[in-house]
Amino acid sequence: MVETAMVSPKVVQAILKGGEILRTLADGVERISDLSQEVGLSKSTTHRLLKSLEAASLVMQDPITRRYFVGPLMLELASRPLVAHQNLTVCAFDEMRSLRDFSRETVVLHIRVGLERICLEELPGLENIRYTAGKGFSAPIYTGSAGKVLLSELKENELELLLKNLQLRPIGPNTITDKKTLLKELDKVRKQGYATSFGERIQGSASISVPVRHYVCPVALSVLGPDNRFTMKTMMDVLKRMKESAERISEKLASAHPGSW
Repeated sequence: MVETAMVSPKVVQAILKGGEILRTLADGVERISDLSQEVGLSKSTTHRLLKSLEAASLVMQDPITRRYFVGPLMLELASRPLVAHQNLTVCAFDEMRSLRDFSRETVVLHIRVGLERICLEELPGLENIRYTAGKGFSAPIYTGSAGKVLLSELKENELELLLKNLQLRPIGPNTITDKKTLLKELDKVRKQGYATSFGERIQGSASISVPVRHYVCPVALSVLGPDNRFTMKTMMDVLKRMKESAERISEKLASAHPGSW
């Protein structure tokens, strides 16, 4: 049970309880029944507060598991990797730096949280003109090469349920907005072991992503840059190094998370 210190009567109790919910979520309590018990509220009141927090992007709900997580706004404000995934970023950091130095482009690590993909770690490229978003940045899961890799790693029933809750709105000039087209693209990603993107989220951007395995959830390792420099040929030159890096990261994670993804 979360302990609440004595506060002034002027404090708005809904905000206070909302803060307790966020703190409890950060401790890894994700189910509404467990949350209500921890914060000492009824399930209906907890649900109402969660929906208000979700509307403010402070929490998000996974449509597959129905569990709640800290939302994208919290991640943007945090300006550091999620505490819960620090082991992942530690295992990946050296390989990310090596990839960045080799490609001279921005290297990013993503996971899926609900219907969003979240940037856990980012190493900006070495060129003067480069694409960056920043740690904690979130974007719709169906956009970009990272999103396609993350979706391709889901089980069939999980993907079906998630797509039922997705509205494919255009974000960039080449955003995939048709679910059949997206499913075909995901099948292609599974077969070739990587995904590419050109202008799906930002005009003029290009990216390539590969999966990292043996973690508690799907992970995407990506390299991105401007499309006039980071061409398909350049991507293919980087791909072999990316797959090798992803494999080494996966091996580190396998020893830390036996039996994981």
